[in-house]
Amino acid sequence: MKNTDLFDDYLRGDLNAADRADFENRLNNDAVFANAFNEHKIFVDTLAKHEKRNELRNVLKSIHAKTFGNEPKILPFKQEKFYHKLGKNVAMAAGVGLVAVLSTLALLSTGGYLLTKQNNEITDLRREVSELKYTQDNIVEVMVKAAEKPKYAPANFEGTGFAINNKGYLVTSLHMIKGADSIFVENGTTTRTLTKLVFSDPSIDIAVLKIENEELSKGWSVPFIFSNRTLDLGEKVYTLGYPREDVVYGEGSLSSLSGFKGDTTMYQISIPVNPGNSGGPLLDEQGAVVGLVRGKITSAEATGFAVKSKEIINTINAFNEGELSVPTKKNALKNVKRNEQIKKINPYVFNILVYKSN
Repeated sequence: MKNTDLFDDYLRGDLNAADRADFENRLNNDAVFANAFNEHKIFVDTLAKHEKRNELRNVLKSIHAKTFGNEPKILPFKQEKFYHKLGKNVAMAAGVGLVAVLSTLALLSTGGYLLTKQNNEITDLRREVSELKYTQDNIVEVMVKAAEKPKYAPANFEGTGFAINNKGYLVTSLHMIKGADSIFVENGTTTRTLTKLVFSDPSIDIAVLKIENEELSKGWSVPFIFSNRTLDLGEKVYTLGYPREDVVYGEGSLSSLSGFKGDTTMYQISIPVNPGNSGGPLLDEQGAVVGLVRGKITSAEATGFAVKSKEIINTINAFNEGELSVPTKKNALKNVKRNEQIKKINPYVFNILVYKSN
């Protein structure tokens, strides 16, 4: 049986108890198989949403035809009894319009396209990819046409993450991956691969992920360390992140030793940060990680916030000082030119791709 047929049988509930148990055991132990299943599930969900949207469109067309007919009508606005004659039709049209708007919003929300703003004053910097790049119709069209050369469905959100050590662990922002069905990472040197959430700390909005395919991290040699020192006001810093498909560099300085509303777990930085920068590293002139980009003030440009690296170190070490240990010594980037630092760091900064079914 082809994997796709097996995936469909599982999603429809057609497998017997023994086959279902074997299938779920393989999901837990075969990363490549699990990766393929997650991509197939995303494809099936996308097709289902597309079908629902077409059904809604047909219902609205039917209502419109019954109410106004198939031919457009031009009505004179100067007739004295205009409102009396149109009162019923206008009310029905308003009702139809309201249903259309609410239904469309409901559909978009269930697909992860519309989000409630988490805070009116500080903006989380995850990037809403689906709305920016594709409509649902485009997604289906692209995937069907590219059957001979499969393409990934766009994620609901994208952001940034970066390596903690050489064992395949990454850190990113919790707000970006919260509630995700699956989380993938990729960059210029690592093909798209599945990760799992290891642990999180809502108090400082961080999450630690682990690349499931251990072969991909076998040759890692993370060049940077996490600094546990307190920075000086005005100190030069820079960021690397994915506000678009390619990694983007930004530079500026430390503008405050505290973050939003005096939060002492964060720094304020004078670097333009945008949706997609969430979870990216903040680095000092020696290429050491001094923070993790968190967000920005909604109404102010070039005013970002980053969780302090010492907070990340303390949180991770409190959870597990073994495999998750964070390097704080022997900085291989010390006294290296900035452009060379970036070349060495880039392979360990990742585009985080977040998929949600609801």
